[in-house]
Amino acid sequence: MANSGASIAQKKWIQVLHIAKKQCGLDDEAYRSLLTGAAGVGSSGGITTWKQYNDCLTAFKEMGFKVQSKTSGKSKLKETEPQQGRPERMISARQEYYIRGLWDLASRAKDDVSLRQMIKRIGGVDNIQWLTRENARKVILALRDIAWKAGYNPDHPPDREADKEQG
Repeated sequence: MANSGASIAQKKWIQVLHIAKKQCGLDDEAYRSLLTGAAGVGSSGGITTWKQYNDCLTAFKEMGFKVQSKTSGKSKLKETEPQQGRPERMISARQEYYIRGLWDLASRAKDDVSLRQMIKRIGGVDNIQWLTRENARKVILALRDIAWKAGYNPDHPPDREADKEQG
């Protein structure tokens, strides 16, 4: 990565933009021109705001770039299903998304099998989508506790290194 002091979000942005560059078949000169035109920077390491990143991503999408990943980051967790069709008393899509994010942030084993084991232990079911809203709250509280103990602030997770220093 271009900047070792870059936040986790910035590193992820750089990865996605490099994938987009490759998918669109751009050479270095065309890539830098796109970044300059979309975000006013000469390299992906110069992108520091969400708006700059989003403007670059929009430009790549206009060129045909499509995000193909069905996992979140390095964790290999499946994406959260939409809320449609879920009974009212069952876990909300928002709760599921939050649980997966906390798990990805603070767990040592970032995989679905380990997450399912924790859900079984706390919620008594084998699948995250079978949790009731009340049991989902219990899982969230447990994961927040794990995050705090691991040195992460679950209320401000984007920059993991800064959270560890403040801890």
